[in-house]
Amino acid sequence: MPKALKVLNRKKQQIELDMGAKMRGFMTEKFGQEANNKNSSTAFKRYLVENDVGIREIVKALGFNRVGEINVRQLLDNDGTAPLFNAIVEDGLRMGFERQSNWQQLVTLTISSDQFNQQWYYLDDTDLEDETELRDIGQGAPIPVGTIRLGDNSIKMHKRGRGIEWTDEAKRANIDMISLWLQRLGRNLGRSYEDVAVTRLLNGYFPDGSDAPPTLGVTTAGTLSLTDMFYASAYMEDEYGFTPNVAIMNLATATAWAETRENGFLLFQNNLLNGTFPNVINATPFISRQVPNNRIILVDTNSALVRYQGKAFGVESERNVKTQVEGSYGTEISEFVPFETNARLVITTDVAR
Repeated sequence: MPKALKVLNRKKQQIELDMGAKMRGFMTEKFGQEANNKNSSTAFKRYLVENDVGIREIVKALGFNRVGEINVRQLLDNDGTAPLFNAIVEDGLRMGFERQSNWQQLVTLTISSDQFNQQWYYLDDTDLEDETELRDIGQGAPIPVGTIRLGDNSIKMHKRGRGIEWTDEAKRANIDMISLWLQRLGRNLGRSYEDVAVTRLLNGYFPDGSDAPPTLGVTTAGTLSLTDMFYASAYMEDEYGFTPNVAIMNLATATAWAETRENGFLLFQNNLLNGTFPNVINATPFISRQVPNNRIILVDTNSALVRYQGKAFGVESERNVKTQVEGSYGTEISEFVPFETNARLVITTDVAR
């Protein structure tokens, strides 16, 4: 492979893109020697952005019509294209854990952090409860305010990811085949993200239970009615000021909800005939294996859960110490933490209110 490629940038201008020492020097300068040594996809993508070039343009400059027809070995065994290969791997993993997973539906916002131990901030508005919100003009009284405070707890982020080893057999495959495996690994990673997010919504993050959600029983223990769901939704809005837009439950609970009867007749027969789950609080149930029987989590996803991110998702090369087989590993450092404690309400269907 030549050290420089003649590439059309996004402005349709032909440039010479260095794929040798200049590229490696940029990756080291911006992200450090380790990122360069491990063929960091993050560092390589930044290099492409600096030159206003996309992966598709690089692939065409290498003489291929599309990335899927390239053989893994053609990129992986070449020092100049190894970072390109990891960038392609990253895209495949992202396809699975971002676009083909459900965890992002539960997250209010992803917040970048430069610390792996993030201190916890909260809004203290306890002094506002008995204050009059609206005042006559010219009354002269101070406006009620909330105060942002630093809590005693801290948030420790965790490294999560998935990887794939490049055995001789794997290197013979083309990118089209590899992409299917990567999407599967990505979906698996997304499933683990979803499990963590739901667990945080159900139990909170801090061991002392300070951010655990409030609970509410039903009219008759052991049963769940339309009235119970209506009451819980209205109670959450009236008592805490949050409007639930998602109801999380396990499959058994969702099935029991679909079988709800009134005077002996199935209320949701049309849904069963159409093969769809009936809505709960005007939304399709979010089904999760992390929710136990007799529990339903009502969530206002506009305020309930944030994701602190200490290191963005990226792919690096590394050799397995035991097998000595090189692999590509996609990782990030993050943690899911409740933001507004009362933006969730757990319905306990085995307890009467």
